[in-house]
Amino acid sequence: MNATLKALEKRGVIRIERRRRIRSAMPKSSREDVVHDELTQGQRDAIEAIDFARCGSAPSNVVVMDGITGSGKTEVYLQAIEKTLAAGKTAIVLVPEISLTPQTVGRFRARFPEEVAVLHSRLSAGERFDQWDIVREGEAHVVVGTRSALFAPVRKLGLVVIDEEHDSSYKQDSSPRYNARDVAFELTKRRGAVLVLGSATPNIDTLASCKGGVLAGRNWRRVELPERPNGQALPEVTVVDMGKEFRSGSRSMFSAELICALEEVHARGEKAVLLLNKRGFASFVLCRECGFVPECPHCAVSLTYHDREGELVCHHCDHREVMPLKCPRCGSPYLRKFGTGTERVEAELRACVPSDMPIVRMDADTTKRKGDHERLLEEFANYDGGILLGTQMIAKGLDFPDVTLVGVINADTTLNLPDFRAGERTYQLIEQVSGRAGRAEKPGRVIVQTYWPEHPAIKAAASHNRALFLEKEIPERSELGYPPFSRLANVLAWGKDEVAVRQEMTQLTLALHSACERAGESWEILGPSHCLLSRLRGVYRWHTLIKAPFNADISAVLEPVLKARRKNDAVRVAVDVDPYNLF
Repeated sequence: MNATLKALEKRGVIRIERRRRIRSAMPKSSREDVVHDELTQGQRDAIEAIDFARCGSAPSNVVVMDGITGSGKTEVYLQAIEKTLAAGKTAIVLVPEISLTPQTVGRFRARFPEEVAVLHSRLSAGERFDQWDIVREGEAHVVVGTRSALFAPVRKLGLVVIDEEHDSSYKQDSSPRYNARDVAFELTKRRGAVLVLGSATPNIDTLASCKGGVLAGRNWRRVELPERPNGQALPEVTVVDMGKEFRSGSRSMFSAELICALEEVHARGEKAVLLLNKRGFASFVLCRECGFVPECPHCAVSLTYHDREGELVCHHCDHREVMPLKCPRCGSPYLRKFGTGTERVEAELRACVPSDMPIVRMDADTTKRKGDHERLLEEFANYDGGILLGTQMIAKGLDFPDVTLVGVINADTTLNLPDFRAGERTYQLIEQVSGRAGRAEKPGRVIVQTYWPEHPAIKAAASHNRALFLEKEIPERSELGYPPFSRLANVLAWGKDEVAVRQEMTQLTLALHSACERAGESWEILGPSHCLLSRLRGVYRWHTLIKAPFNADISAVLEPVLKARRKNDAVRVAVDVDPYNLF
């Protein structure tokens, strides 16, 4: 400390104090919390179920809130937390996306001033330490954040809430591999706390864990919230067959119905949300003379064209190249851009809608920097009208009362993935983004563009009737032996030498065959084979998929095989139990 200051302190001229300033982890939102004095019957049932689970005499400590979009699940969370804090305990609330954190934190801080800590990956090291420390010191009693917030050093844990519990972001695919929902289940069970899982589209696995489900041993309690507090009905959904549009001569990515609806929204001074599950300007570039497609030298994927930078970019390793003027293989000038990304949608959208209609694009490219999520959402909230265009990050949790139109540019993007959960994820995505419309007094409308209008997932989302999807999906999963009728384990091997990786995976699969045969006839092995993304950042990837009975202890069977494996520095091996990503 400066000697002059010390001298002044001794003479009583000044007083020196040490004060700690907590670095802000989240800018203040201009949106205010809305307290619903009159709860719906579903909300009252949910609060009652949580109270019953808290008392300790319930068959399970888990409550599944199966509520339509806009049914007031957040208000139930808030009231459950109030009771938890009144009992001298703490609460953790998980949200799937960082983009949801500003709105969620704004509501929670309005209800619990000076009680809320925020934890997620976009915080600086100093901010993260401050938030972690005020939790450890017992200064904050409510933790809000993404999946890692589950490990906050809370005292006297009384409640864990997982909002949008169906979201795949709760599963961590890299080491340490875990599902936040499963960890929360074990954590709350050990600490005598209550676990609340909320979603408008619960996972099929979650539904199977509820009373009467396939996994009946868990006996979780499911509570339905079938109505919105304001009495507003779910938005009307119109499905547009883009195949018919094409055959009628239209070559636009926007149907005539969607353009007309956007113009009507603009005329009324309202807002619209447009979903496209991609980013970039075009999915790939192709030479029309020889068929050459520029690919990433490190990953087994084509490069994506970004118009503003004039570059070809790999969305996995961020490799970048200047867009060539001629084909590198044959020298042809006829390089054509194929596919649709959010950047291209924005460019074409500006040519279709009135010039004074604001467009806010929200995807991985526009939200790279710290604070971008909050800035873009605040920008959209402050406009009197406009369009929010984005990827999956805008499909859930966002609550803007003046959004009356939602458009899904291409519902087939996730539907055609080689994944047994593709249909489920498509239904969830459409149903979730549909719920962004008509959340206040004005009715909402949804327009879904697809080339597969007869698919059960599309039909179920269009009618807001989950049963239409489940009545076809459940028998198929049962017949094929996929979750919830089994458990999966994905054994992965990767390395720089493809031959070494293939040989290692082959030998390991043979050993796994023997171990699974000893475990029982109901075990099944698929593979070895290339991963769908067979090369990533210069590393070759192979895998073997194991199906086991849903109550099996997979680790007990696989661990001896992996321990007996000869050490190979050239090839790394990992096991992902209950994987969400099979790519």
